[in-house]
Amino acid sequence: MNCPTCSGDCVLPAEKILDEIFQMYMACSSCPPDPQYDKSVPLHETIDNNTGRCSKCGKRHLDSVIGNVLTVLKQKGLFPADAVLKEVGTPLITSGYQVPYPPRLGGKNLVLIMDSVTKELADIIMASVPEIKGVIKRTGHPLKSIGILDTDSTPHTYELLSGCDTRCDVVSSIFGELCIYKNQSMIHIEFNNTKIKKLEELYLNGELDNTVIVDGFCGPGTLGLLSVLGGARRVILNDAWLPALRNTILNINANSDILGVEIDFELPDYDKPIGDEPVLMAKAKGQAEILVYHGDIRKLGKAVKECDICLIDTFPSVNPAEYITLCRDIAKKVVVI
Repeated sequence: MNCPTCSGDCVLPAEKILDEIFQMYMACSSCPPDPQYDKSVPLHETIDNNTGRCSKCGKRHLDSVIGNVLTVLKQKGLFPADAVLKEVGTPLITSGYQVPYPPRLGGKNLVLIMDSVTKELADIIMASVPEIKGVIKRTGHPLKSIGILDTDSTPHTYELLSGCDTRCDVVSSIFGELCIYKNQSMIHIEFNNTKIKKLEELYLNGELDNTVIVDGFCGPGTLGLLSVLGGARRVILNDAWLPALRNTILNINANSDILGVEIDFELPDYDKPIGDEPVLMAKAKGQAEILVYHGDIRKLGKAVKECDICLIDTFPSVNPAEYITLCRDIAKKVVVI
């Protein structure tokens, strides 16, 4: 699988990630102790790309990596001498899960989202700090979700300045695990166990087994693809934001062995960013059938006549009441996440 951003080999099959994830960020027996940096106190130490690096495994503590970035920022005059670590930005490990210890990072293990950065400086950070995979510039308020609120809204995205923004989150449930890849400058940051617990409740009640599920605001496909693992026989994934669906299709491919499916149709050369009438983007078959639609959920009834459960997972700022009413026309049960 080629990465959609850099065309490289950074998109790996999910089973490979899952086999390695729990040791991926562990310190080895030769790693130096954790640096005792206070993230809220000015860092006056100069940290280069060797500071804190293990001579055996080559990894560094996350704080040493961020300290290296901060040193570059101060040397270039973007940050003052009394800047602190937490001001650098939002670090996202490239294969994300709830790491129970401070992560030790190898090459290209971190995507960094920053508020104050230029293209030139992002390139310097990429060249100076080997653990950084990509540098993204945040736009707008930090709490504003990336993507679109509805089909009438203007898309909100961040800007990838340098490197690659493709990363994945490991999503765990009582009935299985998946790796959900995202182009992080185009898809909102999320690690939400609440939505997984909702799906687990359906599973434990036997409501996923042999059912038809609609994931109406599917994003990169998390809930819909987990529904396949939970026993659904047919899953319809829909979103109005095309970049999200590109990630959904990528995630079907990356998790194909775990899901027991293969894509047998994908719509080529389609580039309409915001959906309206439902357009079938991809179809996969195997242990279950998966259909991927690009369109306004208010019009999805033209393509989907009935289902057992419709999942509604909107952004927190969106009132789902309108969609609940519409989905009741096609679904026996509507579940709001």
